[in-house]
Amino acid sequence: MTNRNSVSARLLKRGAMMMSAILTLVGVSSCSNDDDQPNEPTPANAKTVKFEAQSYTEWTYFSFEKGEIVSVDEATHASDASWDLGFLRYNIRTNGGESGDGQGEVYDTGMASFDDVKSIPATGWVKDSTIRVMASGGMPPTYTETTGNTAFKVGESIGWATYTPPMGPWTFNNNVFIVKTAKGDYALLKMLSFLNEEDKSGHISFEYIYPYK
Repeated sequence: MTNRNSVSARLLKRGAMMMSAILTLVGVSSCSNDDDQPNEPTPANAKTVKFEAQSYTEWTYFSFEKGEIVSVDEATHASDASWDLGFLRYNIRTNGGESGDGQGEVYDTGMASFDDVKSIPATGWVKDSTIRVMASGGMPPTYTETTGNTAFKVGESIGWATYTPPMGPWTFNNNVFIVKTAKGDYALLKMLSFLNEEDKSGHISFEYIYPYK
């Protein structure tokens, strides 16, 4: 009886060892198959831009092609093809429509991730028009008219941010915009903030991917 029990125990032990080996092989095979699967495409690296934009009268211009702030004569900015976006504090214009002779316009995707933008739409684009901006930082504020793009309007449910005067708070929606450049190329743009690290206004920061095709 003892011998039978001993044999049975050995057989059970061998069976358990064989089953363990089989499961190990299956696990290795599964891992190998997973490794053989193609990886998800790596998103293009977005570039970040930060600069001061506190002036109520002087625009700051940016070129996607150069990836930097460019010097533009305000008197001839409309005919200057070297810039793609202009910033007057939190107001933004493109080089198109009423702001410039270029092909600039904007589409708000309503998406929060660059990776979620899969195509360039044929309709729904916003061209620059006349906008109302603050003329100074005094109280009560005074306003003047200039040109800009209403897709970027601040203070309503549309745009890239909302603000409750006179002291805030600021809220940034992080929407991805498709920007058509002065020359007709495309860039993805996400406005990040109008505040610096000390929460002081007048400091633009944004991310972009250029060119986008």
